[in-house]
Amino acid sequence: MCPTRPKGGHTPWASRALVYVERLDVVPQRGSETESTTGLHVLWRAKRASGKNIGEVIPLDQLRSYAHIVPRFGHIADNRLTPSNSIHGSQTFFLNKYFDKDFFYAISRVL
Repeated sequence: MCPTRPKGGHTPWASRALVYVERLDVVPQRGSETESTTGLHVLWRAKRASGKNIGEVIPLDQLRSYAHIVPRFGHIADNRLTPSNSIHGSQTFFLNKYFDKDFFYAISRVL
């Protein structure tokens, strides 16, 4: 995303690519940082007091790495979810550290 500036106006972000990101928090799992059966970190959407998701637009060059998240379905999956809407319809996710070798080593040292 690269928005245009208003006519006659100057904006510091006009020449930078921007991206919308949402905050996800790590959910502790019974004294452990990871879920016992998968070994993956569980994340949930961070919410404001109003119940809305916490998100913001930031410059693309501030991102350090991508993250592969997988919806956490639980015992019963919602049959309305599809590959194109499952991220938007889910509230909790697994952080898939097995997605990429470099990401695996980076996340294993950090979290």
